[in-house]
Amino acid sequence: MRFLRPTKPAQSAGSLEHPISRLERVFWLIVLLGHMIAAALWWWLQPGGFPWNHPRFWINRVMPVVAMGWCLGSLLALHREDRGRLAVWLPAWPAVWAGIAIAGKLVFPITLHLAWLVPMAGAVGMAAMLIPDCRRVAQVPTHWRLLLAVVCGWVLVGLAAILAQLPPPPGTLPLLAGMPKVEAPGAVASPTAPGAISLGRDVMVYPSEGSLTVRMAPLTVTVSPLLSFISRSPDGCWTVLARPGDRAGPEPKLRRVNQLAPSSWLLGYDFPGQGPASLNVVHDADRKSVVVDAATRLDRTTFSHLTSFCDMEVRGHHRLSLGFSPCPDARIEVTRFDYPFGRPARFAYVDGERRFRVVEASSGEKGPFHILAEGQLSLADPLSILLFDEDRAIGRITLHDWSAQASTQLSPTAGWNVPVNAIEFSLNDEAPSSPASIFITLAGTSVGQGWDSVGHAAGTYRNRITIEPW
Repeated sequence: MRFLRPTKPAQSAGSLEHPISRLERVFWLIVLLGHMIAAALWWWLQPGGFPWNHPRFWINRVMPVVAMGWCLGSLLALHREDRGRLAVWLPAWPAVWAGIAIAGKLVFPITLHLAWLVPMAGAVGMAAMLIPDCRRVAQVPTHWRLLLAVVCGWVLVGLAAILAQLPPPPGTLPLLAGMPKVEAPGAVASPTAPGAISLGRDVMVYPSEGSLTVRMAPLTVTVSPLLSFISRSPDGCWTVLARPGDRAGPEPKLRRVNQLAPSSWLLGYDFPGQGPASLNVVHDADRKSVVVDAATRLDRTTFSHLTSFCDMEVRGHHRLSLGFSPCPDARIEVTRFDYPFGRPARFAYVDGERRFRVVEASSGEKGPFHILAEGQLSLADPLSILLFDEDRAIGRITLHDWSAQASTQLSPTAGWNVPVNAIEFSLNDEAPSSPASIFITLAGTSVGQGWDSVGHAAGTYRNRITIEPW
């Protein structure tokens, strides 16, 4: 290879007359090619579509191109054995990793408590290889100033790369000032927690799980309405870097079971380290409807990657389609998608202009996203999801509080002006009749690429749901 054994070493006016050893050449060749591949993959995999004044535009689109150009310049100087230029080009890499390490320790002190030492060790190792050349270059005042500018500039790039990962203050809007009381007057408290509570032939409540199952012939719908955090971050950093104990959200602990009436039950829960929750389920046999009133209090701001405001599973269909009240004339078939690339995902969201859109990804969960249906959904509007099996209307599920509490901040993982709230729907298997999942979140980063976390503000979140078979 020409990089390993150049046929004619060049000595420019600015080069240092000191031969490059084979070890140095191989070391920097690996470093530079590694950085070039990493920059290209970052540019390709990270989402685009951010406005120019958003930090993700600069980190995802501009800086990878700059890094690849800097790698090419460094490789060219290495090929020519131009030590003068190498002593100015190469310090960028230990500088940027030192900036990443320092900023990581300061911005994410819990997640990167010790992990920041990894990039710092890499920075120290690369810097050690450069000390002799940098000393020679620093003897020339103009070169010394250029070297200092390069180091400072790339340290700032490392700092910016970390700061761009810092989530903004939470954009969710808790609806209640406090928790509803679970000690209802006249209620009959159960001394033991029943495994299941029947509210008629078509409704079953599972107290220990905080879920219920409703029969809407031929469909069976399972609903989990308590706000739950599946993948958390203690300080807003990537959840994949968090310790398992910090990442996993708490499970609900059943504390109280109250029977308000033969077809009405009120359940009290506690999420350890998070806050209390309550679930009231009422079956109106005359109207053949089920009314759910759930509330969850967060004692402090919580950052997460995957969060369930309401999780539903639908079974018993032949070919399931969904309709949404803001765009009632559209029926969107529920399909299976691939991750991270392949068959496109489908989901819905409401943006900051209160536009409700149902979209389809370009590949997997990756944008740009194509609009399938759209309409308007104000803060006060409930959102109804209509269930269709082939051409038959089966029923309606109305979310009364989702729109009022959902964050409309831009998603760091989806890009393309998609917010952090989402209603994701997909089949669990290949067959159209396989179980379908409807995953609803107020703020999360399930859509797109990455493990970024976004915040839920402290407060009490309400989730009132009406389920009506037709």
